Amino acid sequence: MLGNQPALSLYLQPLLRAVWPGFMPGQFRGQLAEKSWQTADMVKLTLRVSRRWPGFIPGQHVLLTLEHNGKNLPRPFSICSPLSLWHSQRQIELCCKVQHNGAVTPLLAQLTAGSRVNISAAQGAFSWQQPARPALFVAAGSGITPIASMLLSQRHWLTPVSLYYRVRGKEQAALLAPLQQLAAQQPLFSLQLSDSRFEHSDAFTRQVCTEGQNKQLYLCGPQALMQQLNAALVQSGVAKHNIFQEQFGPALLAQSTDSISGQYQVALQSSTSQQVFSAQANQSLLQSAEQQGLNPRFGCRIGVCFQCVCDKISGQVRDIRSGALSGHGSEQIQLCISQPVTDLVLKQ
Repeated sequence: MLGNQPALSLYLQPLLRAVWPGFMPGQFRGQLAEKSWQTADMVKLTLRVSRRWPGFIPGQHVLLTLEHNGKNLPRPFSICSPLSLWHSQRQIELCCKVQHNGAVTPLLAQLTAGSRVNISAAQGAFSWQQPARPALFVAAGSGITPIASMLLSQRHWLTPVSLYYRVRGKEQAALLAPLQQLAAQQPLFSLQLSDSRFEHSDAFTRQVCTEGQNKQLYLCGPQALMQQLNAALVQSGVAKHNIFQEQFGPALLAQSTDSISGQYQVALQSSTSQQVFSAQANQSLLQSAEQQGLNPRFGCRIGVCFQCVCDKISGQVRDIRSGALSGHGSEQIQLCISQPVTDLVLKQ
């Protein structure tokens, strides 16, 4: 029986949670040291993190988990602070855009000093690869968070580096003050704001393509803009291996999901029951299930945390991010990034 669980802490979890409320195996405890608003809808959380936490590479993200109404609610957030803050004070900062209709981010806005959360080990491969080469960073909206961490962590500047920061009004530019200070102090770093109210996206794209020649490029922001920039850069002659990209949400299919139609029957099995629902071909399985009153397990909703993994017993799905089709047989899929192509039998 002991072999049924991968860690002893899973057996001891009820006892451990009685001693340390909120304990989660494989997670690390964080305590809110400070909360401040960067913009009207973006809150910065300064967390004091357990000494057991292994640290991070600038550009990485963590899964932050809140416990609310008996449920664990995880969401991914990029670390926006420099390494020096972690090394000197054992703290990290997360800049979180508050979606007022969301299930998690409004709860972050309500946290008070001393509140405790759980965070994962740092994840992700988005990092500054070769600081000795000229680089152009492009951030839009919340995409500034991992890029700010990379730039503010850099201590040995060897070559010119530029940041193009696209925002809708200067008042929406989170983390602007430390980046402006960096630009004032470091002659090899330049910062340029692009206001989307006045500079058309085509003009912005042309400027990025012109400035990006013979440089490393680091792109982070909303999926539509990131894919547009990536395609334009490649078309302008920038080598794909010089483009490093992070985006929010699954990537858009090359074929518009509006042109995908159909409805399929999905049987969702658990150890005690089976629920059947109709799934739209142009929606994720998670969306279709929730619209019909089901409550499958989920986490980040963008394919990062793997909380919604289930076993596909039969049928075929499409990956929303890449358009790739699964096989027809048994395999694991994620509900939040999978669309039905046939009728399905799933087990979660």
